[in-house]
This record gives sequence, C-alpha cells and structure tokens, in this order.
Amino acid sequence: MSLILFSGITVLALSALLFLPELPTGSVLCGIAVLSFVLLRSEVRILQALAWLGGIFCWGVVVAQQQINQIDKLTRRPLEAEVRVITTEPGRQQISIKIVSVSGQAQFPALQARVTVGDEVTEFCAGQRWRMRLRLRPVHGRLNEGGYDQQRAALAGYRPLGGRILQKTVITPECSLRADIMAAAGEELTGLKYGGVLQALLFGVRDTIPPQISQLFRETGIAHLMAISGMHIGLAAASGWGVMRCLQRGLPARLITPFLPGMISLLLAGCYTWLSGMQAPALRAMLAMSLWQIFRQHYFNFNSWQIWLLCAGGLLLSDPMFVLSDSFWLSTLAVLMLLVWYRWFALPRHYARHWRWRSLQLLHLQSGMLLLMLPLQALLFNGTSLVALPANLIAIPLVSLFTLPVAGLALLLTPTGFAGLFWQLADKSLTLLVMLLESPPPGWWYVTDAYLWGTVVWGGLLFFRSATCYHYPFHGLTLLLCCLLWRYPPRNEEWRVDMLDVGHGLAVVISQGDEAVVYDTGNRWQQSNAGERIIVPWLLRHGLKLQQVIISHRHLDHYGGLSGILSYWPATPVRTALSRRGHLRCFRGDRWQWQRLSFTVLWPPAGSTNGQNNDSCVIKVSDGFFSLLLTGDLERQAEMKLVALEKQHLQATFLQVPHHGSNTSSSPVLLRSVNGEVAMASLARYNAWKMPSLKVIERYRKAGFRWSDTAISGQISLRIYQRHYRISEMREEIFPRWYHQWFGVRPESR
Repeated sequence: MSLILFSGITVLALSALLFLPELPTGSVLCGIAVLSFVLLRSEVRILQALAWLGGIFCWGVVVAQQQINQIDKLTRRPLEAEVRVITTEPGRQQISIKIVSVSGQAQFPALQARVTVGDEVTEFCAGQRWRMRLRLRPVHGRLNEGGYDQQRAALAGYRPLGGRILQKTVITPECSLRADIMAAAGEELTGLKYGGVLQALLFGVRDTIPPQISQLFRETGIAHLMAISGMHIGLAAASGWGVMRCLQRGLPARLITPFLPGMISLLLAGCYTWLSGMQAPALRAMLAMSLWQIFRQHYFNFNSWQIWLLCAGGLLLSDPMFVLSDSFWLSTLAVLMLLVWYRWFALPRHYARHWRWRSLQLLHLQSGMLLLMLPLQALLFNGTSLVALPANLIAIPLVSLFTLPVAGLALLLTPTGFAGLFWQLADKSLTLLVMLLESPPPGWWYVTDAYLWGTVVWGGLLFFRSATCYHYPFHGLTLLLCCLLWRYPPRNEEWRVDMLDVGHGLAVVISQGDEAVVYDTGNRWQQSNAGERIIVPWLLRHGLKLQQVIISHRHLDHYGGLSGILSYWPATPVRTALSRRGHLRCFRGDRWQWQRLSFTVLWPPAGSTNGQNNDSCVIKVSDGFFSLLLTGDLERQAEMKLVALEKQHLQATFLQVPHHGSNTSSSPVLLRSVNGEVAMASLARYNAWKMPSLKVIERYRKAGFRWSDTAISGQISLRIYQRHYRISEMREEIFPRWYHQWFGVRPESR
C-alpha cells in the first residue's frame, strides 16, 4: 500500500470520531480489530484498505477512551499528585497544571487541569513542580446550537479538568527558562499601550490583550495574527533560511550546501515553537514543516496535494485527538484552500511571477482565502468579516514584516539593556495598525448556514472550474435551486420554545415564524455576557427578528445579557416589573397578543418594584391549546400567594422550573395547580448552591412532569404543532456526540 493511500485512509478513519454519538465498547473494538487482521492477509487491495481503515479507527477510539478513563479515575475522589505548572493567569486567579503522576504512578496521557488558587497565584510560575492534594472535576461546557464547544476543545487539547488545591508542597521552586524570559519581557512591556498584543505575538499569551482590542481584531478578521500558528512558524523558518543563505554567500563553494539553511530554518522555527509554549497549533505546524523538510531532503517525488495529505494523515496518526480541534481543521483546510486557489484559479503567469505585481498577487491571495474559507468560518464562528480583505492586506505585511521581527529583535536585546527603542517601535506599529482598523465601520457579517454556503461556494467554483457551466448551464441552476429548497424547508411548527444553556441563569426564546421574544437574558461575566456570546448568535443563526425582551427580575443571572442584546438591537422594547423609564409594564393583569400567542402576566401585583426573587414577572403564554408558564426565580412564599390569586389560570402544559430547581421553590401546591407535562430547569452543573435539589426533581416526577434541565441536556427545544408537541434535548437528540456527554459522576448522582 502506498504512503499516500495510507494517509488518506488515516484521515477518513479518524474523522469518524467527529460524528460518533458514543464510543464503541471493548467487544465491538475487538471484533473490528479481528476482522481487520483477517482482511489484512488478503491480496485484494480494497480489502487491505478496509483492514487499515478498521485498525486506524480502533487506534483513534482507544486514544479517546483512554482520556475518558483518565477523567473518570482522576475525578472520583481527592488525589495526591505531582504536577508541573504550565501557565499562570493572574487576572482569573487560576493556574494550569499538568498531572505528571498520581500516588507515585506516572500518568499517560498526562492530562492538564485549570485550578483556582485565588490571591496565591503569585506563588506560582511556569516550570515549577509541586506535590498537591487536588479535588478535580471534568470540564462541562454550555451546549447550544452553533455555540462554542468547550468540551470538544478541552478533549482536543488534553485539558478536560478543573478544580481546586487542598494542600500543596513545592518540589522544584525554580521557574522555567521560558517563564524567566517572559518575566523579563513583561517588565519592558509594562508601560507600552499594546504590550499585551506583543506578548501574544511572542509567547502566545492572549489573556492580557484588552477586550476591546480583541473584539476589534475579531470583527476585522485579523485575530489569526495574534495566535501563533503555521504562518508565524513559517515566517520564523523563512527568516532562518534567508539569514543562512545570506551568510553562505561569504563561504567557500565546498561549504555551501542546501542542507544547512534547511536545518537552521527548522532550528529557528523550533525555538519559536518552544517560546510560544508548545501550543498545539505551533506544534502541528512544526511537525508538518519537519515532514516537508524530510521529503525535500530525500527528494521524494510528491506533488503539493500529496504532501498536504501526508502531513494531515501524519498529524492525525500522531495524535487522533487533533480531529476534535477547530484550529487543526482551520489550518489544514486553509492550506488546502491555498492549493485549490493557486492550482485552479491562478493569476496569468505574467502577473504571478513579477515583483511589480506583488500587490495584485496579495489581493488575489486574500480574495481566494476570503471566498473559500467562508463556509468553514460560518460553521465555526457563525460569520465572517466584510472588511477582512483590506484589513489583512494592511495587517499581514505590517505585523509579519515589521512588528514581529522588531519585537523578536527587542526580545534578543532585552538582557543587554538596549531593547527599549525596539519595543517602542513595535508598539508604535501596533498603534498605527489599530488606528487604521478603527477607520472603517464594523463589518462583521453573520453567516449561519454553513452547509448552504459550502454547497454554493465550493460547489459553484467546482462547477465553474470543470467547465460544466458552459455545457450544462440549466442543470447547474436547477441543482442550486434544489440546494436552496433543501436547506430552507417549510416550518411545520406553529410556535417554538428554546431554553438556552447559559450556565447558571435563565434565557428562554419563544418564536413564531421568523420573530422571537426573549424571556431573561442570562448572566454577565468578567469580559462578556450571555447576550453577546450566546443569545444574539443563536437568534441570528435561526434567522429570527427580536420583537421584545422580558426581564423577570433584577438579579444578574437573569438580566446580565441585556446589554449585549441591546448593543446589537438598540430599539428592542424591554418589559420588566421594575418601573424603569422606557420599559414596558409587567404586572399582574397585563395582557397582550403576539400573532397567535396570548401573554398574560399573573405576578407580581402592581407596585412591587423591589426586583427580588419573589417579585419575578410570572407570565402565561398560550395558543389556546398548549401553554407555557414562565416563573423566573419565584420562591415558596410568593408561590402560595400566586396560587391563592390565580389558581384557575395556572394550569399549563410546560413549566419553567422556578429558581433553578432550588428547595425554596416548586411547592407541591404550585405543581398541583399547574398540572403540566414538561418541566424545564435552567442551571449549571457546578453551581455553588448545588441546584437542583434531588427532592425537587422527585417532586416533579411524582406530580407527573417530565423533568429536563440544561446541566444534563444543554439546550432544550419544544416544537409545538397544532395538536401535539415534541421535546428535543441537545446532548441526547439534537447533536448527540460522545465528546458532549456528561463525564465523571453520573447525571443521576449529581
């Protein structure tokens, strides 16, 4: 079997890990392994290919299952471990550690954990070794359609644990050389305006970049420049190769060899990879560059497509968990898109070879990348930047050819005391870049249907490149129309309710057709909020126009995302019971109609403006047959008063569980009055109040409710039809994947 075919089989076999709802059991793996061994002895090539396909698939599953087993073992009870500090995050008062051994037993794979240390974060630095008593727990991410997949990213980077330190004893107090270099550079960067950006460029540490600058880079499409990846490693390698070639000009002919520049380029790229903290994107770029160098030095007769496939297969075979990494697919597919663009849509030779057409060549490159990467950006980021083309035309030359080399020179000169001028020059170049990026208006374009755009962009370019468009133009238009009709089926449901997974908080979206009403907006965090991160992208992904926002009460976990929503839709009406200027009323007796749905406010009485849990705005939403009761954080005392006042109006099919399922709410008298079928609770797995109460869950089940909560299921969706409804849960039905499951203690054990 050829090496090229083996690489293709590797990519195909390990890509299956992206789609498995659960990992195969040991007996199934044994069966596949035995069958693969039998087929491998066949002389038929297709059977041999199937044998390798099965064997490599088993290898990927074993690696994934090994990490899951480690997670389960390390989170059962407190443990004694020897760890190495990887990074420190003073702003979050956390450190990242790698668990080297547990009770004297070496760990493989050596997983990483992020632990909270509070004000003691100053005691730690990268490279130290400690003996610690730890209480660890698995990473459990918020899960919504189109949202950031935290669990998949954690498993891809072998960082699936969090927790806290119970006891600690230092073994090796010395910091690593990289940490010392970073500390020395940090002192030089303290007074600079964009010192955090320079740290990101040199060391891959992005948590010191101001939030407004990070947002500017994302909206202008140049955020990739701040993440050390293939382009940066390639730039370092090219610099090493160029410097060595210049030095060779002064050497005797017998000492000039193409081998030496290649080795120097790899050495410089390796140094930069180490300086960046050996992050996964940099390591992948380094491995791919090493493979390419081996092919080149040994004169293997591979074309560019084959080298790409060999590198992709080699990377996945070295670590099957790369298949879960968004950055792996971004970098790998970006290279593939470059090959496609330059091979199939190249500039005429006259424009492609002369230096005076360099601006046109760069414009051609950026245009191709913007077009071909659009479907992938829609899939991963729910959009693309409309100003990315001019922004990258400015930023890439400036950062690559000036800022980064000058910052690297300043870093080398730091021990001599003559680095100040170069740090200033690098900072001034970033000042110029930010000024240029802030000139045009924001141009972020939400693109939500990645599969449609993939069909239109990639399929359309293939249709054009194959010249089929000239011979069968109407066939192509018919095919495009079929794709449009397939991606936009008619909506059969009359209305829909989605409880989004916002962690500890509440956000419920009620939609009819292409319009939506939001009840509560989730929490606000240190650098963002649920409205900006979760609700707005979710509404745009589903093509919904926001008609109104209802805030139940004034606690942060219920109104924290309001600012993020209003920053995108500033004219959106807001309804509360807080008697705020410009807000609509939400007091008992208020009613309004929205299409087929009637809204009736059952609580609080007019004049209750404290905004506490018992002042939550309780609303009944009904279509005349099915109904939903929204209760906010109502507690037992107010529940009793509500039942006394509105007992005859409380019956509802669906109930939003009051106060996240705490033991202070969901009184039996309320549940009997509601007499519903589905109870939906919004909560976080690791909340400080240990909600939901197991007694409350049992109370709902005895009352005849089907219990569902976001901690277990992620997003919960109700589709209501004319005389029936359907409930779907993200982890179980909407997007079931093995890497989305509840790792560690079983859900029913909490």
